Amino acid sequence: MVPARSYYRPYYTRWYVHPYYRHVYATNVAVGFGFSTYAWRDTWAPPPRPGWVWNPGYWNAWGYWCPGYWTPRPRVSAPVGYVYVPGWWSNDVYVDGYYRRASRAGWAWDDGYYLENGDYVRGHWTPTQPPRDGYTWEAGFWDGETWVEGFWRPEYRRGFTWVSAFYDDEGVFNAGYWMPTVDRPGSVWVPGWFDGNTWIEGYWEDAGKYSAADPQDWKPEEGWDDGWEAGSGWGDGEVVDNKAGAPDDEGPIALPVAFSEADLEDVTEDEQLPPM
Repeated sequence: MVPARSYYRPYYTRWYVHPYYRHVYATNVAVGFGFSTYAWRDTWAPPPRPGWVWNPGYWNAWGYWCPGYWTPRPRVSAPVGYVYVPGWWSNDVYVDGYYRRASRAGWAWDDGYYLENGDYVRGHWTPTQPPRDGYTWEAGFWDGETWVEGFWRPEYRRGFTWVSAFYDDEGVFNAGYWMPTVDRPGSVWVPGWFDGNTWIEGYWEDAGKYSAADPQDWKPEEGWDDGWEAGSGWGDGEVVDNKAGAPDDEGPIALPVAFSEADLEDVTEDEQLPPM
């Protein structure tokens, strides 16, 4: 049931998405190359990209490879009050960088980093207020247009293991979820998901029914979006079409990188860094 007063969070509620796939978020963060990439080799660098400067990869102090990444060219300034978050690699998929707020009251920013096996721990905001005992922060993510906030989850659940979030080969974000530790023959586990307020529990589904489902033909129940138009005035306040995270007076939590026509002209040699 729609709450009496709430901010509209379409990227959380996702009532319009087939229930089997509500933990999956389409994004526009993946960069399409149209050719093979070799970011995990120290001899590779991509061709020039209009508006961007390539920063070569490097061997870090622990002796493992951190692939190169793009930053906006020097003449492009970050919006006032924002700083650039570099892009990163998920296997052979490059996830584009973005601008984040330089600071947020009550939050701390943790920079992203690579693990020894090449996995990347995404940069994210973490509340400075400590959690309840036994809980850990599940990081939010950038979907290419908006910052989707994280949430607190239990560190452990009896009979379950936590499956970490990841971007797949097409740049689709698969949110983390609880998975039963014991399989159920003939059934498929449908992951739970966080709706912005509470955790919606996952469940077992008959494998035949799951395989026969057509998410393209599925329609949500009639009335799923009743009362969710800005200005309709239900309860004691209006619904807000909130595409930038929790609204406040400081602006969106994150912004995509945007270029003017002048920004895309005349990429010079000194702006295109050579491979190391």
